[in-house]
Amino acid sequence: MMRKTVCTFALVLVTLASSAAAQDDDWRHRWFWGAQGGIMQFKTASATTPTSGWQNAITVGGHWLITSTHSALYAAFDHVIFDTTFAAVQESQTTFRDIQFSSGRRIQALLYVFPSGGYIQPYFGGGFGINQLTDAFPTGVFNTPQEQENMLRIVEETSTKAFPIFSGGLQLRFGRLALFGQAQYMPMGRNYLISSAQYVGSVGLRYSVTGSREEVTTRR
Repeated sequence: MMRKTVCTFALVLVTLASSAAAQDDDWRHRWFWGAQGGIMQFKTASATTPTSGWQNAITVGGHWLITSTHSALYAAFDHVIFDTTFAAVQESQTTFRDIQFSSGRRIQALLYVFPSGGYIQPYFGGGFGINQLTDAFPTGVFNTPQEQENMLRIVEETSTKAFPIFSGGLQLRFGRLALFGQAQYMPMGRNYLISSAQYVGSVGLRYSVTGSREEVTTRR
């Protein structure tokens, strides 16, 4: 009886070890394709309401996750949908003009660290992103064509900005499929229409389509 119990226990350990190894093999050196959606929080100061509170925008996009042993490269594109939003830029020494926008995009490249190779994987990391407000334009009436041209130049300079990104999340894996939730923080940038730090929370799915490296075999 004792021998049978020991054999059964050993068999269970071997099965669990094989399952864990298979999970690691499914995770390591894979190319995941995924989609995500979430909410971005931010602040702007307009000429009419200089102390606006926190505002929300919707983000939707896709990404690639290319994994190594305990790390992964994350490359993503997000489309950002704002409510009609106004931000003030300085037009002269004494006057400000509102800039209106309702659409944007985010392009990101981050390096994540995955301490665990199991079914539940926390991860954290950082990188850089480029944020662009794609339809920003000045409001109001211009007195001269030169005044309008100067303002359009200012809009072009303040509607695109590169930011550092700090991020962390949690991933649940089911074979090649993974469900994840993550948070991102971008510090406040100068000369950008969004005048605060930006916080993004998102959830999504990713699926391992193929390996990220080719196995080399030799024949004898």
